[in-house]
Amino acid sequence: MHLEQLMGRYFRLKHELAVAYREQPWHGARIDRLADDLTATEREIAALQPADEQCGDPMLGFAGR
Repeated sequence: MHLEQLMGRYFRLKHELAVAYREQPWHGARIDRLADDLTATEREIAALQPADEQCGDPMLGFAGR
């Protein structure tokens, strides 16, 4: 998958997770699935970036600095 597609998935999952947390009562299984999918997507994005470029890339703010 290309970086643009992964970023689209990342932002979609992040939005869906925020919506899921606002729902009452929480649906734990859905939140867990979204969090797992988000983590997997973050790893895929990070794997596409050379290690020396990861810290300076503004698109990877979630990766920590």
